[in-house]
Amino acid sequence: MLTSLKRTIGLGWQNMVRDGGIAVANIFIMMIPILLVSSIFLLKDISRYMIDALQAKADISVYFNENTTEDDILKVKQDITSIPQVNEVKYISKDQALLDFTERHKDSATLMESLSQVNGNPFLASLNIKAMGMSDYDQVASFLGQEQYKAMVNKVNYSEKKSVIEKIFFLTAGVSKTGLILAAILGFVSVLVTFNTIRMAILNRREEIAIQRLVGASHWFIRGQFFVEGLIFGLLAAIFCFLISSGISWYANSSLEALMPGLNLWNNYMAGIGTMFLLQFATGTILGTISSMIATTRYLKV
Repeated sequence: MLTSLKRTIGLGWQNMVRDGGIAVANIFIMMIPILLVSSIFLLKDISRYMIDALQAKADISVYFNENTTEDDILKVKQDITSIPQVNEVKYISKDQALLDFTERHKDSATLMESLSQVNGNPFLASLNIKAMGMSDYDQVASFLGQEQYKAMVNKVNYSEKKSVIEKIFFLTAGVSKTGLILAAILGFVSVLVTFNTIRMAILNRREEIAIQRLVGASHWFIRGQFFVEGLIFGLLAAIFCFLISSGISWYANSSLEALMPGLNLWNNYMAGIGTMFLLQFATGTILGTISSMIATTRYLKV
């Protein structure tokens, strides 16, 4: 049995070498979905960084009437913080709101002149609220609409920002889905290409297969060489992808760290290097074996 296995592997390797340029092209095409799947894992921290940055822009503010005391506002803040779906609640006093406005618009002479003509501080104290998900903002807005808060609350800007919040969460949800969809599409293309390569190999080697049957080669011995060929395609593609992803993560690390402080791509890659290799190995193996099995089942009659 061991001898038969060695011969099967040897024939699979010889068949792949004999395919020459077709084999190289097949490996290259198979690398594309493996690299894409790898990038989902490799860039998960970058995606998380970008998603967090986008979601940080999703917030609502509740403005309080002039006669509401700071103690009452802080009590409301405590009540909102107790909601499980709320990530962060920030209190902004009247004075802080004025300072923030002045800092943002200090280069606008028109706004600064208009502000100087206003008698006193025109801003209201507020709470800035960030929730976990899009639907959670509905819950927060409903919470603030309770009777006990109506005397204190001047305005909740949820209705004004609802469309923006929906767009932000729609965009962040699309970031994760797009990579998976592309990987699935390219994986399907790779299976078709490998399938076609194995099919052509079967058709071109009809005479060899006939001779193998005449000399008593078993059903699995004949099928096995094509199965091994597809498997080798996947393994070589996975190895090349591993080298490429390692090089990219090392080379891009310094540039990304300058753009995204606190994110070290190389350290994150090394921490999960075992998982990365297994992911690439499994993807290449699955693509190669599935396409070979389909081709031999359909075109190899033994």
